[in-house]
Amino acid sequence: MTAIPAAPSTGAALPAYTAQVDIISIQSQVVYGYVGNNAAMPVFRRAGLRAIAVPTVILSNTPHYPTLHGGAVPLEWFDGLLRGLDERGVTKVARAVVCGYLGQPGQAESLARWLPGLRAARPDLRVHIDPVMGDRNDGLYVDAGLVAQYRRLLVPLADGMTPNHFELEQLVGRPLSSMDEVVAAARELIAEGPQWIVVTSAAPMAAEPGTLQLAVVTQDAASIVTHPEIAIPPSVHGTGDVFMASVTAKLLTGQDLPEAVREAAAVVTATLERTRELAWEELAVED
Repeated sequence: MTAIPAAPSTGAALPAYTAQVDIISIQSQVVYGYVGNNAAMPVFRRAGLRAIAVPTVILSNTPHYPTLHGGAVPLEWFDGLLRGLDERGVTKVARAVVCGYLGQPGQAESLARWLPGLRAARPDLRVHIDPVMGDRNDGLYVDAGLVAQYRRLLVPLADGMTPNHFELEQLVGRPLSSMDEVVAAARELIAEGPQWIVVTSAAPMAAEPGTLQLAVVTQDAASIVTHPEIAIPPSVHGTGDVFMASVTAKLLTGQDLPEAVREAAAVVTATLERTRELAWEELAVED
């Protein structure tokens, strides 16, 4: 008869390793709705990637509704959340950091203190930044101080960025009236650090009716991806968060940038079509 080893006694030392984390997602957190981390996490899960959500704000909903509760995560807390990732060993195993909506300029400063050490220790780690600041319909909807913080502090720390046309104009400090000007502006940012810039809703004045354009720009190449413009209620936000999450997921699973952008655009289009089909006031991200 084969002996069965006794189970370890309570409190016995067992090997324990840091849980696998692929992506650290630093974005807004809402209780109701699908923006920021609520929009990105389902995308990561469907791609088979494990992600940790770090909130920059905790809000009842987006500010586009008549009432709003909550606010920015205090800087002391935000610094502690980032420090906790180091202390738990998460930053030793993560493959990418995604940064989206920030609640105040001080959070950009916190990231600018945290990211350089992380990048020095992990040269293979990817840092993807979506400089969420506003859009053509709503204008600037963050603290105006964040514009300079993004340009001065965070652009040099990014491997890739996904500004929309309006946000690219904010970062370079001038209006952009053609696709050639969009590409030139993106390359201004690339000269400061990023390997690539994908501009969403790029050069809308040059797009065919019923379509939107994505400008995929590197130092040596530029291409345009076109996708349908889907009519949605004005309360629906978060498409940029889904797009960034999708691009990141595709890149981490081995696709090249142009292919990742094309497939991410298809994900956004399908999500918007589903939102319209359901007649939701929020993005239909979940299956």
